Formats: sequence, structure tokens, C-alpha cells
Amino acid sequence: MSDPVLSVRGLKKVYGDHVALDGVDLDVHAGEVVAVIGPSGSGKSTLARCVHQLETIDDGAMYLDGELLGHVRSGDRLRTLPEKAIAAQRRRMGMVFQQFNLFPHRTVLQNVTDPPMLVHRTSKIDAERRATELLEKMGLAEKLAAFPRQLSGGQQQRVAIARAMATRPRIMLFDEPTSALDPELVDEVLRVIRDLATAGLTMLLVTHEMAFARDVADRVVFMAAGRVVETGPAATLFDAPQTPRLREFLARYTAGAAK
Repeated sequence: MSDPVLSVRGLKKVYGDHVALDGVDLDVHAGEVVAVIGPSGSGKSTLARCVHQLETIDDGAMYLDGELLGHVRSGDRLRTLPEKAIAAQRRRMGMVFQQFNLFPHRTVLQNVTDPPMLVHRTSKIDAERRATELLEKMGLAEKLAAFPRQLSGGQQQRVAIARAMATRPRIMLFDEPTSALDPELVDEVLRVIRDLATAGLTMLLVTHEMAFARDVADRVVFMAAGRVVETGPAATLFDAPQTPRLREFLARYTAGAAK
């Protein structure tokens, strides 16, 4: 197997007395979809935010295509990179948040063209061509001139996905992308993510949608109390959980889904 696109080793993040991540190890290879599941407070979202360098880490290391993220080695020590260099690393990853975070005063098309134009100095013609293609794939061809306030939550999230992909990221990070949506809008966003997975996009997907994780992910990582408790192929993890903690979690999910 080729070297991973994303590699996380011994990752630790502490907030005061709370250990949010406690020695997390994780790899994501090219074209692979890795879903991260677990109870609330397990560290799932913190993991995604640390990978995207929106949170500083307290220990461990992260690598994107073998390049150390957030730091540079100086002899036997690690030195924190300046923010400009961290921002350059961050631009090689796309991230979709729970909230849509669109610019309210910019049209749908402008929301998607701004990142490549401002960040990568892409020409307006090329940026608009790429944005139009992405928005068509998202089923939003008729909404290019609309403003976010004129869209449903599901449409806004699809715009956010298109915006994150506009810069052709090496890996896409999804942090509970359907958690802020009304139930009837969830499926339209999941369909888009499913299509991206089928197309071979490399992604780390933090989700509470268990059926979706089982169906779409190549591997599933189960976290609890800031640690990776169990990981494996999706079908194996859901059908034959090896740890009591995962069996308890899945039993509670099944019971909740049955209500």
C-alpha cells in the first residue's frame, strides 16, 4: 500500500483538565473514505479541527503527504511554523463544517470562486468555470446568482462543499456535515458526499449517520474518551464489533433508531 495522504501519530489535545484527544493514531490513504464515529464528547470533531490546524495540538504529530503539519524540525526539536506557512498547509485540505459559514453578501457563485481566486490566484475565468462545474454536480446550476439567505440549509451545505472543493484539496475533511440540517434535508447532502466518495475523493468523515458510514466508508474509526477504541472495515466493525465499548455504542444507536 502507498504512503498515506494523511498520517496522525500520538495526537494529544488538552483543554484545561479535559483530555480531548489522548494519543490518537490514524492514516487515510489516497482514494479512501475513513469515517469517524463515536459518542458526543469522544473527540471526533476535535480530531478534524486539529488536522485542519484550527486547533493547536499539545503532543504528537500530523503529516500530509509526508510533510509535517504545523511544525518544522530543527535538529532534534520541533519549531512551530509561522501562521502564513500553516495557512499554506491548510489550503491543501478542504473542510466542511457543521455550520455552513457562507458569506451572506456574496452570491453562490462568488462564494465558490472567492477561495481559488484569493488563495491560489486563479483567474476569474478559470475559477468561475470550476465553480460552475462543481455547482452543477451539486444540483445547484439554477442558484448561481442566489444569495445564501435564499437557499435551504441543505442547499447552503452543498454550496459549502463546492467551495471546499474549489481549490482541488488533497483531502476533504467533513465535521458532522448534516448535524445542523432539518431531517428532511439530510439525504440531499449525503447523496452529494456519496457521489464524491464514489468518484474516489480522499476524505475523513466525522459523522453520526451510522447507516451512511457503513455504506460509504472503506474504514470506520470508533472513538471514545479521546481515544481510538476500534478500527476496521465498515462491515466488519458494524457486524462484528470486538470491544464492549463499541458493542454498547451500537446497541444504543440501534435502540434509538428503532424508536
